[in-house]
Amino acid sequence: MPTFPLLHSNYVRLLTVLALTITASACSGKGSAQASVHDFMVVANKPNNLNLVDLTERKVVRSCTLPGKYGSGTIAMAPDKHTAYVISNQFENVYGVNLDTCELTFSAIQSSGNVRVKSIGSLAVSRDGTEVYTHQNPVRLLPDRYEVMDTRIAVFKVADGLNAKPVRTFAAPRQVVLLIPGADDTLYLSGQDVYAMNMQTGEYTVKIPSLNAKDPLQGQRDVLSIWPIGSQSNEFMRLYTALRFTDETQNPDTARYMWGYERIDLTTGEAESRDFGPLEVVLFSGMTRPGDKNQLYAVLTQLKKYDVSQQKEVMSVDLDHSYYCINFSTDGSKVYLAGTFNDIAILDADTLQKLGNIELPGGDMALSSAQVFARAL
Repeated sequence: MPTFPLLHSNYVRLLTVLALTITASACSGKGSAQASVHDFMVVANKPNNLNLVDLTERKVVRSCTLPGKYGSGTIAMAPDKHTAYVISNQFENVYGVNLDTCELTFSAIQSSGNVRVKSIGSLAVSRDGTEVYTHQNPVRLLPDRYEVMDTRIAVFKVADGLNAKPVRTFAAPRQVVLLIPGADDTLYLSGQDVYAMNMQTGEYTVKIPSLNAKDPLQGQRDVLSIWPIGSQSNEFMRLYTALRFTDETQNPDTARYMWGYERIDLTTGEAESRDFGPLEVVLFSGMTRPGDKNQLYAVLTQLKKYDVSQQKEVMSVDLDHSYYCINFSTDGSKVYLAGTFNDIAILDADTLQKLGNIELPGGDMALSSAQVFARAL
């Protein structure tokens, strides 16, 4: 029995040393979950690939094969960043894919019978990750004609898995090509105007008048928007071009052609429309820099950086080819360009110096959206 106190004392000392070792390891970053967190991108490309790209290591981690033919490649991420939802099969079907295993976990086949349904870039996941939203454009195929039906928002339950059907539908405006979830159960619809829809009642209001804007010093806006990006800056954004008149006579000979944006802060719901620079080249997508909404970057054949408050371009670089979709690293230090071909360009956000490329297996990305996020390996 006299050996028990000695054994107990040695055991306590051993536990103390072990605890100190673990604490030191955690403080140094070794063995901690934080040490393995990387920036990732999910993007689709032809023929039917869904790619998980490690942006920190600049390599493709895995490519998952989607059923059917290629679609818009529009992607919406689940809140846990382990499942991606994508519009595929020629704009008709929505699939959910586990990015770690490539397992198909969700499937919504929107067409049935003689009714063909297309969703043109309009896909979103609720903030709590339990529902998937699409904007549906149904057409009834009859022997002698196509019957255009009313457009609607369809709501699917993620828990319904591989045979998901709409659990709610709401009447919605036409020409909606972008859905962005906001706070308080609000879904923003990008159409002729920007609409805010209550996803429990289906009621919607105009959040930002665009086609119907009433600015006497501005001409009619022209908008292109099909990429659901902006999560790094927690914003809804789409670009527009319009004439800016000198007075209410609206003389086009003295007007300036301007680039502008329509933006919603997804936390506060605050909305704004403003010009940010002269219209000199065509641009497809743009975002404000994370942490500084006065810096706006936009892309197509060139990457351009603007000072919003001064409404001027401050930097521009020519690109190897056109890129449709822009995004940022989570810390805002790098710009990622995707869409069009099968490579992702990486540029320094301060200097616009090219840092490298990541090539995807397969063909071009076309209209695919590039979603960027941070998560553990």
